[in-house]
Amino acid sequence: MQKVSTIVQRTGLIRDLFISPMSAFESYFHKADLGGRDLWLCHLQLMLLAPLAKFFGNCIQILIFKVTFVEEETKLTYTQGVGTVFFFYLGFYFVVRLVDSFRMYHQMRDRTKDWEGPEPHVFIISFLAFTATSIFWIFPAPIPLFMLAVGFLYSLHLSYFYLSIRRAWTSFDFLFFLMKVVLFFLVLLSIPLFLYNLVRTVLF
Repeated sequence: MQKVSTIVQRTGLIRDLFISPMSAFESYFHKADLGGRDLWLCHLQLMLLAPLAKFFGNCIQILIFKVTFVEEETKLTYTQGVGTVFFFYLGFYFVVRLVDSFRMYHQMRDRTKDWEGPEPHVFIISFLAFTATSIFWIFPAPIPLFMLAVGFLYSLHLSYFYLSIRRAWTSFDFLFFLMKVVLFFLVLLSIPLFLYNLVRTVLF
């Protein structure tokens, strides 16, 4: 019974992101039944829609619209892009997890004024809207790419919406945080590149 109730709450969380975003955040943070594992399952369920939608989209193009080539030399198959779209969302999920972790620890805080600390999983919740764009892969290009852009911007808006209310972030605070995130990932990418160049220089 509890398992069924949790599934209903996860479904309600996704629905509320589009209908009443603040209710989605509050329902997660104020209910002990939902945790990080449930957010992962929400994302995973939406991710699995991507290869299914892509497969059915390919079938529709091949069987109904008689499309045989997506480019001059690339033949359209039933499974083309099925794995790619799934791993795209999976990789993006882990990027968002890093962003959320960075948000929680990127600056010092005064424990005497803020004992509980920043709320976890704000971006993970917000970017459920981005992962939900997986259903649009049933349509031909460029519709899925357009919906990806819309989902990305809407997810950023949800993050800012909650942080502006709960943490009194201004638009400048949010933009400055995003700039620090970009810098953070640039540093992460530079480390393996530096090691690669160092090894190549030493060995060759």
